[in-house]
Amino acid sequence: MKIDAEKIQKYLLEIKGRHHEIEELLRKNTDEKIIKKPWVLKGLKYTLVEISEAMANTLQHILSKDRGELATGYVDTIIRAGEGKVSREQR
Repeated sequence: MKIDAEKIQKYLLEIKGRHHEIEELLRKNTDEKIIKKPWVLKGLKYTLVEISEAMANTLQHILSKDRGELATGYVDTIIRAGEGKVSREQR
């Protein structure tokens, strides 16, 4: 199976976009302001979740298409991706 470069690019652009949103939020607010504004803090947390999901989707796609492995959730995806790295280094 072949990795879909467009799909990977989409995930990476999503990560980059969320990263810029976090940078902007941190640039406009001090730590104290963020802590005092519960919706801003929740927005920051949600944005981090979106980044994590895009990262996991990227890894899942690579595992599936390149290695033929199916991961069952984000934790399994990260473990399998890490195991692949270790096994490749040992070769």
